[in-house]
Amino acid sequence: MKRENITIEFDERLLEPSAQEKVLPVYTMPLNEFRVKEYCFQNGICCYLPLRKVWKVNAYMSHGKPYKNSKIVLRPMFPSYVFVKVSLEQQSLLWASKSIVRFLDTPLDTLLDDIRAVRAFEATGLEQEIEFNVDIKEGDRFIIETGVWEGVTGWLKKKEKKFLWTVELEFINQIIRTEINPAEYKMQPLRGAK
Repeated sequence: MKRENITIEFDERLLEPSAQEKVLPVYTMPLNEFRVKEYCFQNGICCYLPLRKVWKVNAYMSHGKPYKNSKIVLRPMFPSYVFVKVSLEQQSLLWASKSIVRFLDTPLDTLLDDIRAVRAFEATGLEQEIEFNVDIKEGDRFIIETGVWEGVTGWLKKKEKKFLWTVELEFINQIIRTEINPAEYKMQPLRGAK
């Protein structure tokens, strides 16, 4: 997994809104993050879709023998979320995409700091080593020590498969429910916290 095969797209103008513009997290329809990003690009709206790399494994049969091939693909770091810098007119234009569920109102100073942190998570996530931790049980609170979510705390809600956990993470002053592969992160249980 080499970083030079993957490029990070980020428009620095997102971090410099004018008095008539807002920087907002946008909650999208499921699986519409890339559609919103493309719509923003086509309409001149500054947009940021944080990405993480995942291994996509394709299993198939050929001449009666099983084969697997795998490759790295980019998936949204926050399913159903993108960040945009919009004026009031552009906000109305985004609603016309029919892929937006709602705009989240977040204090600008903390949001810009969070976006900078997300960019750092994204950059280090392209190079991060994998380590698996099984000390965390359902209902436990934990802190992620490596990977794209480094420093983020959360709760393990459900272990659906060996490599798929449903978790709730504390991020941008809210709780984000998502699924993660625990093999991609080093996590430390926070004992005595529920």
